[in-house]
Amino acid sequence: MSKDIPFFILKEVTVKDLVLVAVNAKYIHTNLAVRSLKAQLPDFKVEIVELSINDSIHRIVEHLLATDGKLFGFSCYIWNMELMLKITELLKKSKPEARIILGGPEVSFDSKEILNTTPWIDFIIAGEGETSLKKLLLSIDDESSLNKIPGLWFRNNQDCVASGPPEIPMDLNALTFPYVSDELLALKNKIIYYETMRGCPYRCSYCLSSANQGVRTLSLERVFKEIDFFIALEMKQVKLVDRTFNFDMKRAKAIFSYIIARGGNTNFHFEMTGDLLDDELVALLKEAAPGLIQLEIGVQSTDSTTLQAIDRKTDLTRLEVNVKSILDSENIHLHLDLIAGLPYESYAIFKTSFNRTIALKPDMLQLGFLKCLKGTRIRDEGDLHQYTYTSFPPYEVISNAYISSQELYRLRNIEILVDRFYNSDGFRHSLGYLFEQDIFTSPFDFFESFSDYWTTQGYFDIGKSKEQLYAILLDFLKPFSGDGMVQELIKFDYLKQGNSHIPCFFEDTSPEKEWIFEFLKDVENVAAYLPEFIGIPAKKIFTQVKFQRFASNFSSYLNSSDSSPEKKPSLGVFHNGQFKFITA
Repeated sequence: MSKDIPFFILKEVTVKDLVLVAVNAKYIHTNLAVRSLKAQLPDFKVEIVELSINDSIHRIVEHLLATDGKLFGFSCYIWNMELMLKITELLKKSKPEARIILGGPEVSFDSKEILNTTPWIDFIIAGEGETSLKKLLLSIDDESSLNKIPGLWFRNNQDCVASGPPEIPMDLNALTFPYVSDELLALKNKIIYYETMRGCPYRCSYCLSSANQGVRTLSLERVFKEIDFFIALEMKQVKLVDRTFNFDMKRAKAIFSYIIARGGNTNFHFEMTGDLLDDELVALLKEAAPGLIQLEIGVQSTDSTTLQAIDRKTDLTRLEVNVKSILDSENIHLHLDLIAGLPYESYAIFKTSFNRTIALKPDMLQLGFLKCLKGTRIRDEGDLHQYTYTSFPPYEVISNAYISSQELYRLRNIEILVDRFYNSDGFRHSLGYLFEQDIFTSPFDFFESFSDYWTTQGYFDIGKSKEQLYAILLDFLKPFSGDGMVQELIKFDYLKQGNSHIPCFFEDTSPEKEWIFEFLKDVENVAAYLPEFIGIPAKKIFTQVKFQRFASNFSSYLNSSDSSPEKKPSLGVFHNGQFKFITA
């Protein structure tokens, strides 16, 4: 049985007015759309079925049939659209009397075409669905009423596709909050999505938000109340889906100030525009407790011609100053995003964007690939830039006039290694040293060369454990061993991950076992270096810590405050990812 689908016992069930279906990209994700839809339907019997794309299609359909629903609504996105069409076809053929509704961004721009090619789909709601879905439930068998429902596409009595009037942007403050305490507690360790606004004032040509004009926001009073709700339940992470959270600086400062003052154990993730931050907001963010706020800033490209072509006005110098200032405080986890495949950005120009962005030392560098989404201007400009992209979701770029498919595939391999080695935070010191010492011409050159090595060795085709990644990096860097510093740092990074054993590919420089036991029997030593073990027998401490000797150049590099001219090996102890030099 899939871990994504909770075990359930078949029992007498009540016929549902509506079953809302979400198929997420990952098990840890949740779906905001279906919860918002359900919240607006208090007078109907609505059930949510939430699964992931990793579940068996037949297991999903079996689960839907067990709900005894008559009307099913599916939330469609680029990551699940192909699967949704298969699920709905199987569901309709298994239960012909069921009626099926599609909604979401992936069906909002070609609704007529979808209905013409999928006879098992009964309705499509384009655009926002909260008010339209309620109207549909109230008049589903009355064709004259269907014609009046905003954004609704359907087949009339002549089996021809018809539609209601265009959608009308709704007042967000009129919508009921989509979460309830009991349900949210069951999702405590998942990512909870939340919106305080819809729309975006900017017109980036690759973004779906550019298809709609205007921005609508929740009142600050309501936002504060809902933030309190998440904090009180101690949700692990709340990720705001607001496209440009800081478009209104006064509003952004008010919300950040409130979250910082409230504190708590919930992490709030925001998508921001980096160059819009002013000194006041940067200073405010420095006051946040560590782990409270996480920021994601879209750089996308550092090439001025590219940025102009996608209608993205960015003051890169200001962005860099703000990012450095935020990271200097070490209290906020910060992601920076790049997109490969944008207009006018060749492989060489992308390399420049990569190096300029990673030089800021973000906690994560997210390398994405352009998606020519339905409804976006960049899709309409396909001929202008000679775009080829997949005809199926997620419509990712294959090539354009500036970058070849072979170059994009090379970048895809580099993206895998950036994620495994840079974003994992498991190689922070070793990669930092490589980049600082210019062992490779640039960080991009390192990843490019490392990617070629992975290809030659066939590593991309075989799954690799985290431990094996350290061995692969060691082997790759043998020609660059020099004074052995890199090898020391790779072992240090490995032990900093909480590992307490030394694999065979590292040199174990632990002191003699007898020396360690004598050290651990000394109460003053334990108090000074391992205070969490005060009162614990030495034999028990020994199984949970790891001692290692390091060369003097390593000690000097890692501990810049040590100004002693004496060159001698340095001893340190690791426990649960923490490290201390032993000076005794």
